[in-house]
Amino acid sequence: MKQNHKRRAIELSKDVLILLLTCSALWLAARTQLLAPLDNLLGEERPETLAGQEQMGTQTGSALPMAMVVNVPEGRILTEETGLPGEGEGIRSGIVHDQQACQELFQQVAGVLVEAMSGTVTPETIDRERWEAALTEQLGVYMDFQGELPMPVLAAWLSGGSTQLQGNVRRLILAGEEDGVVLYYRNEEDGNYYRCACEMGDGKVLEQALASFTDNGVFYAFESEEYQILAPDTLLFPNTPNLEVYTVSNPVNGGEASLQELVRDLGFSLNSTNFYSTDEWVARSGDDSVRLSERGTVEYTAGDDNGVLPVIQGDGSSLYQSVETCRKVAAILMNGRCGDARLYLSAVRETQDGLEIEFDYSLNGIPICMDQGSAAHFLVSDGKIAQFTMRLRSYAASGTTSAVMPPKQALAAFSALNLEGQELMLTYTDGGGDTMSAGWAARQESGKEE
Repeated sequence: MKQNHKRRAIELSKDVLILLLTCSALWLAARTQLLAPLDNLLGEERPETLAGQEQMGTQTGSALPMAMVVNVPEGRILTEETGLPGEGEGIRSGIVHDQQACQELFQQVAGVLVEAMSGTVTPETIDRERWEAALTEQLGVYMDFQGELPMPVLAAWLSGGSTQLQGNVRRLILAGEEDGVVLYYRNEEDGNYYRCACEMGDGKVLEQALASFTDNGVFYAFESEEYQILAPDTLLFPNTPNLEVYTVSNPVNGGEASLQELVRDLGFSLNSTNFYSTDEWVARSGDDSVRLSERGTVEYTAGDDNGVLPVIQGDGSSLYQSVETCRKVAAILMNGRCGDARLYLSAVRETQDGLEIEFDYSLNGIPICMDQGSAAHFLVSDGKIAQFTMRLRSYAASGTTSAVMPPKQALAAFSALNLEGQELMLTYTDGGGDTMSAGWAARQESGKEE
């Protein structure tokens, strides 16, 4: 009898797992990408106005990876005392689910990355085997921004400068080779891998930044026959972590009073703004309108004139200026209201209507999947923000943790749901409840598959 109960419990657990993965797959199928990080990092303090957002700390924060992996092959380990290569086996140290540790490492290598991006020669296309060798056999650091960052935007956020590199990047490797620093990356637009030898960049700085790490067993799916059904660059750990449970709330549930505060933050004059309510609260200033739902969704629509929001600097066609202006507007409404969460740039797309720019929330390096879409969606057209939708949510650590199911138990569900080739990744899912715990989700790789 006890065996029957135990068998039913196991079968029930499998059914629940399959249901959760099905929901994740359907949610991700409805969206092009989860994100993707940048990490937020629109700054730790809530900005007061749209002006004064040019501080380097804010911009560098927007380019922070959400996961990093240090790889030091055998014979390349530096001793802290002498700074010279020592003996011992190679190390592989992954930093995930720990945004503070990511930030500390990134600060050490960001200067080298800036030099590499500004001083690269023409990139050469490489095959998948060369990419895997760079991940596992070379001294370097792998960075995963989760979102898809246009190269010009990443370069401008890091240093205010420019780069000759083009395309959208989520994953890149900063490696030290005999001839200096080399940059490897995957262009998410075409799915191809590239290698750039850098005219600038100090390999010794990179080596010294990676000298103090110890191996923690992180590995990629392509390194294990057991995980071959997953996307090859899926990052895995031998031990499944216990992760924070978060409470979820609506930070703007005060009706018209909340709407007045929001439009004032956006630059509306309350003296010339009309407020009324239907099934939601509405504010109108000239031809511009802002709507606020009970759940905290803010929708802005610009009129035919220049409107209240800032126009895109320059000639209005700059990709970086478009993304940066949207980032500032998102910071105005979301920073200070999202609690422990941070924002990262998740997608930039050219459409028939204009440039679509999306931001999403993350918690300690783990992306948040929202059931209604991205955290912030902008449409830029004719040099101005034509529309935006922001979903304001506040997240706070509950002080408790929950165990995450080991990834091996998700493989059967991946196969049953025909999710082969997709990435297995940890996410928080905000379905409108009061709390949320981390769990596994499937993510389709962008670009063309090899």
